[in-house]
Amino acid sequence: MNVAICDDEEIFRRHFRELLLRESFTRNMDIRVWEYSCGEALLEACVGREDRLDVIFLDIRMQGVDGMETARRLRQQGERGLIVFLTSLSEYARKGYEVRAFRYLLKEEADRELGRLIEECAQELGEEAWFSFSQGHCHYSIPRADILYFESRKRLIYLFTASQSYSFYQKLDVLEAQLAGNGFLRCHRSFLVQERYVRSWRENTLWLEDGRELPISRGCEKEVNRRLMLRKG
Repeated sequence: MNVAICDDEEIFRRHFRELLLRESFTRNMDIRVWEYSCGEALLEACVGREDRLDVIFLDIRMQGVDGMETARRLRQQGERGLIVFLTSLSEYARKGYEVRAFRYLLKEEADRELGRLIEECAQELGEEAWFSFSQGHCHYSIPRADILYFESRKRLIYLFTASQSYSFYQKLDVLEAQLAGNGFLRCHRSFLVQERYVRSWRENTLWLEDGRELPISRGCEKEVNRRLMLRKG
């Protein structure tokens, strides 16, 4: 889950970040956090951003462009993430419909209410946007958009994101069927890659945007070329 915090109070912003990271650990959720000290910085960062923001926490009362105006401009820019207003003033709530605000969170209740709110955000984003699995006694939900590729080694599946890896028991054929139509491509009997992260490919190798190399088997070569050529246009 990609989360932005936009608040001009640095102390609160840092505290809220810690709360989010605590929820990430407690709920075994992959939550990535970006901080912005003003609406202008958030608006600029969203222009041309490749990985979408799932949840945007916006302080309503900020210097310069306030939270409500920032939200309006975000919607005008095409941002579809859930907007949660941070406020100490409940009277702003009635204005939220204009920018399709998802929730309001009173700052003084953040410590107590954030966990419930994160659960509601995850449900609203939809199960189809997440990949869930079990690793031992732990259960994980990873945003599908964060998955670079799966690798099958013996009886285990290894799931790789840009910064982490996980392992669990499953067959790659089952995963391929489960993820059909969601942009995942079988490039080898042992690899299932998310097409959006393929930077280039040639003969028996493809390269991801971060430089990692994956093999292309002879049996998959034709379909790899067809799918990636369609994607690249």
